[in-house]
Amino acid sequence: MRVTELQTFGVLANNLQRARARGLEFQQQVSTGKVVRQPSDDPSAFNRIALDKASLALIEQRLRNISFGQTRLDLSDNVLSTANRSVSRLQELAVQFRNDSNGPAERRTGAVEARQVFAQIQEAANTQLNGMPIFTGTSTQGRTSGLAIAPPVTLTNGSNDSLIVNVDGVSSGTIDLTSGAETLTGSELATRLQSRINADATLAAAGKTVSVTFDSDHLVIASDLHGADSTVTITGGSSRSVLGLAGGSATTGAVPFALTATVSPASTNTGGVSASQGRIVDDNLATLDDYMIRFTSATAFDVLDVTVPVAATAGSANAGGAAIMDAGIVAPAQLTLHNYQILFTSSTQYSVVDSTTSTTLSSGNTYASGAPITFEGLRVTVANAQRGGPQAGDSFSVSLNPRTVLANQSYVTGSPISFEGVTLALSNNTGAPAAGDLFAVVSGLQYQGDAGVHSIEIGTEQTVPTNARGDRAFTSGVTDLFATAKQLVGSLRGNYREGITQALGGLNSSLSQIVTIQGEVGAVSNRMTTSAEKLEETKGFVLQTLSRTEDVDLAKAISDLTLQQYAIEAASRTLTKVFESSLLNYLR
Repeated sequence: MRVTELQTFGVLANNLQRARARGLEFQQQVSTGKVVRQPSDDPSAFNRIALDKASLALIEQRLRNISFGQTRLDLSDNVLSTANRSVSRLQELAVQFRNDSNGPAERRTGAVEARQVFAQIQEAANTQLNGMPIFTGTSTQGRTSGLAIAPPVTLTNGSNDSLIVNVDGVSSGTIDLTSGAETLTGSELATRLQSRINADATLAAAGKTVSVTFDSDHLVIASDLHGADSTVTITGGSSRSVLGLAGGSATTGAVPFALTATVSPASTNTGGVSASQGRIVDDNLATLDDYMIRFTSATAFDVLDVTVPVAATAGSANAGGAAIMDAGIVAPAQLTLHNYQILFTSSTQYSVVDSTTSTTLSSGNTYASGAPITFEGLRVTVANAQRGGPQAGDSFSVSLNPRTVLANQSYVTGSPISFEGVTLALSNNTGAPAAGDLFAVVSGLQYQGDAGVHSIEIGTEQTVPTNARGDRAFTSGVTDLFATAKQLVGSLRGNYREGITQALGGLNSSLSQIVTIQGEVGAVSNRMTTSAEKLEETKGFVLQTLSRTEDVDLAKAISDLTLQQYAIEAASRTLTKVFESSLLNYLR
């Protein structure tokens, strides 16, 4: 092959190679639909594509955030609507049974339904989504809630300054709260307990810590663990009584709204027994009733249900026209289970006498028709009737006939006492119990979530909450819905009309609270909907821009590929002709 032929052949071969490369490029464009696939295709365009894809990914993540958030809020709204209907049903029951046409039997029947409605509201408040309660904050923690105390409290070394705590199943050593004598406020007590409990070597080695707060009038010790295994109980120590921790209630962190059983000793007890925290171990057995444990001797006790009607009757020799209008229990923890008399010393004054102990509780009280007379956990309303008001010497007997739950039980120090879903323990502390000692067990419900907020990003530096604070809707607003619902149940069982009326007022306020939270949920949901629409518009614009930069004109690409295939075929034939006329072909 001559030099000129070699050059011609090389040029034609290079052209053919470039044509094939170009054809391959067009084939890739047609198969992928993309005109720019790598930086070398078009560096400037590739940079714009990368930025557009990053923007698109951010938009899609925010849209996913909004979808998840709206799911939570929609569920919250549905649950609040369910609670709204339940509260409305309680209102209907209150209106129906406060009417005097209903007697004790009818009201007890209404209490059965009211108890079930209470359970419905509790179930709604504990609704979960993907294993997370929707009405809690960021955690649900088990805790011990103490009895009411009146700070400042004085702690003295070696006298009342020790505590033994069990946190999440791990028992502490004996915790020393002071090395001298200190008088502490409520918040100072909380700070001291938290620091000393968390410094305990046994608890620290097990990784167990607590958070302690002073809530209005009592201490609350909460485990920092979340969930059903989160627990705190006070098991010993000389400071339990002064701190209000010889009794109270304990819960696990299984649910944000938990039933409680608060144990408290009567102020008149003469024995040396201390109480543990009460616990509800079976919600299905819990009645919402209140109880008294009464020691009949140092070795035996009864458990009595005190959510019963108060018997109040006029003396048979009364000369006046005043009559008992209503009677009920207003402070179950203050009950003594004694019998009483309201004795009128004149038409305008009366005394309250404890018939069981023959002691006068109060005297010289001014009588006002229809005004409540309150003493030792009871409230009685006496009012003038058609025959006029009371006369000197008139009397009214007041008593309670509790329902016996457990009778003549043998007392063993430290052994659990269980009944109707409740469990607790009584233990000798400074001595054995004495006949007549009382321990009240008052049922209730508490919120044990936190104030945490589940926020999602819906825009640049724009976040919105996706959880509705359940305590604001149910327990910590103007009215505690669950306390009000319990009041209604107890008043129906106790045939207490004034209690029913009070509960109705509380239910009206509770309904307003729920509606307020529903409005907040709806407002956030509407904002999310608007944000989602704007994000979809932005997404469409970015996709359009990305398509113009990245996507191939398919018709043009196919045309270019066809032309390139013709060019390859022509170049191949030309190269073949050159090869046929070369010396190399003849030598072959």
